[in-house]
Amino acid sequence: MIEIYLLEQLKAFHDCGTLSAASEQLHLSQPALSRSMKKMEEILGVTLFERQKNKIALNENGMMAAGYAAKILEQEKDMIERIRAFDRSRHTITLGSCAPLPIYQLAPVLSQNYSDMTVASEIKKEDLLLRGLQEDTYQVIVLTHPVKSAGVESLRWKDEHLFITIPPAHPLASRSGIHLHELNGQAMLIYSQVGFWFDLCKEKMPDTHFLVQNEMDALGELVMASALPAFATDQVGYSDQRSRNRVTIPVLDAEANVTYYCIFKKKSRKLLEPFLNHADLHEDETR
Repeated sequence: MIEIYLLEQLKAFHDCGTLSAASEQLHLSQPALSRSMKKMEEILGVTLFERQKNKIALNENGMMAAGYAAKILEQEKDMIERIRAFDRSRHTITLGSCAPLPIYQLAPVLSQNYSDMTVASEIKKEDLLLRGLQEDTYQVIVLTHPVKSAGVESLRWKDEHLFITIPPAHPLASRSGIHLHELNGQAMLIYSQVGFWFDLCKEKMPDTHFLVQNEMDALGELVMASALPAFATDQVGYSDQRSRNRVTIPVLDAEANVTYYCIFKKKSRKLLEPFLNHADLHEDETR
């Protein structure tokens, strides 16, 4: 049987090209690494190296062995990650979202219905959320569209609409609606953890200087004290901005109006039943 450390050392030799470089990477002496490579040859019963004076290199057998070593090590890594993810899934419910609203409103629903489990949540990009759902890193993800895939369910949750908030004296304060490109080039306040909303704003307003704030309280203080435009939605910050004597104007871009979907594996429905019953979800009418 070939032990994992031998595969790791063979791969290191292949990647580094020399004994000295591989030894340095592995924090191992060259004689010890050389003994390991000889042990690999004994186990396989073939020669893996071409040995010359002061030089050793992989032969064709060695190159094939190094290729298999890399695959086996990758499989070992995948096995560890998947088993750990499975164990976490038995004790943890993780919600992944493309935007902050689902985190604010759905994470508490999960906590209320799974008091004996750890509830975790995070905002990530769509590709990472979909991969995490597939790999059971997340039990539920929230996107702005349903996912049509075998073994996956999508339930419609709620809508969210983006607004611009500005002081009454701002030149655009009398507008009943505004497109994002009309604010391109201005300085704007924005919270760092807004998920896909940030990407949308950067796409539509490439010349805008975004003053990014990592703390929501700090952002609120800046909004109160400055004349700079900022963002709100009909779900987050809308009434708060009105109370601060700021005008809230709906954004007219089609992409500024989204519908959220909770997406999960069908095999997880039984586990998620308490959450699904209390989260005001609806069947996806597009299916």
